[in-house]
Amino acid sequence: MFEALADRFSKIFSVLSKKKNLTESNIGEALGDIRRALLASDVAFEVVETFIEDIKRECVGQAVFKNVQPGQQVVKIVHDRLVDILGDERSTLNAQRPLNLLLVGLQGSGKTTTAAKLALYLKKKGERPVLVACDIHRPAAIEQLEILGKNIDVPVLNYGLIPVKEIAEKALVDAKERQASVVIFDTAGRLQIDEVLMDEVRRLKEIVRPQEVLLVVDGALGQEGVRVSKAFHEALGLTGAVLTKMDGDAKGGAALSMKRVVNVPIKFSGIGEKSEDFEVFHPDRMASRILGMGDIVSFVEKAKAAFEVGTEGNLAEKLLKGDFTFEDFLVQLRKTQQLNPNRLARLLPSASTLKIKDDMADTLKRHEALVLSMTRQERRQPNLVLSPHRRARIVKGAGSTIVEFNKLIKQFQQLKKMARRLNKMDTSQAKDFVKEMCGDTSFLNKDFLNNKDLFK
Repeated sequence: MFEALADRFSKIFSVLSKKKNLTESNIGEALGDIRRALLASDVAFEVVETFIEDIKRECVGQAVFKNVQPGQQVVKIVHDRLVDILGDERSTLNAQRPLNLLLVGLQGSGKTTTAAKLALYLKKKGERPVLVACDIHRPAAIEQLEILGKNIDVPVLNYGLIPVKEIAEKALVDAKERQASVVIFDTAGRLQIDEVLMDEVRRLKEIVRPQEVLLVVDGALGQEGVRVSKAFHEALGLTGAVLTKMDGDAKGGAALSMKRVVNVPIKFSGIGEKSEDFEVFHPDRMASRILGMGDIVSFVEKAKAAFEVGTEGNLAEKLLKGDFTFEDFLVQLRKTQQLNPNRLARLLPSASTLKIKDDMADTLKRHEALVLSMTRQERRQPNLVLSPHRRARIVKGAGSTIVEFNKLIKQFQQLKKMARRLNKMDTSQAKDFVKEMCGDTSFLNKDFLNNKDLFK
């Protein structure tokens, strides 16, 4: 999502960056292009107009800081206004425990899948979640929730097709006996908003008394998603929203309209089909992605997640002791594949212009095959594989080539170097790291990033 919008913004700022000064004329042209780009992305008209006026007011007469190009100043202004639209800061869940959480939304928005994703996310945070099947109108939803709950090892409270009122009452008692810290109620949806749906959810809310009422919205709905959000908010008093299908090619109008129009913060986003494909929504990071500046912090967080050895011990400790082996490397290869390397690459600055290869996942699989072709002794003693006859045997066993084998060795050495740096890295160092790794410097101007006056 937002790739088309990011491409449009990239072209707009490319033209503006060639201007020596900011004038009403060239700012007007840029704002006209920005307006068309946002409307094409199905952002609500009133949001677009307010957005453009805010930028215009800040840009016209803006003093140009020393060593900062005019185009870069506009990027900073647009970035800040995008953050305002998306939400000033990351919104968190209510801190009360036990926490009763109601998931609502239309049928087909991904509500049941989101319930499981949220449960897994909370479980990883140390919570004790339980899922409650409340969609008695669609038996398949109950079965789906049971399967998802089993896959992530989270209890599902299923009372069959009894009235929702009884389900809620039983679930509250059972959840308390289980000492659950978070109770997630997966409610029924409809193909469209109607009074029957709203009455049922209102009655459920009265019994459950949730601290959180989250609306699950299909990110592809655009302005229709905003209309749906308004209706649910007026009926239930939403505390937040979850945007699903953010990995698709939808225009993203809902994300850029919801906070400003409905005044409901986006708390989470679904970024794929797997239960792990779920993340906290950071307005500032999303604004950076839209402007082609990448998401440095998210990249480093996800990369760090891949550089953990788990039960075998801390990776940093292994590296310091010099006993990082191909067995550890195999663990990292598999973890990186789980993270989806192509999606990870899209977090890099100027990803659309870096010609990132789409075969990253295939390369990882080929390297995995080479490691699996090694003996246990060779995996534990990396220097052994440099022997010509061992190398030939490994290549033949994996159905690979010497060229690919040499790439594997190079990657093994680079991983050791990268892991050391990632384990110590803060955000400032991460910027330099990503700049070095992706071989692109156009997205970061040293004077621009270091200008403290500009970022006050």
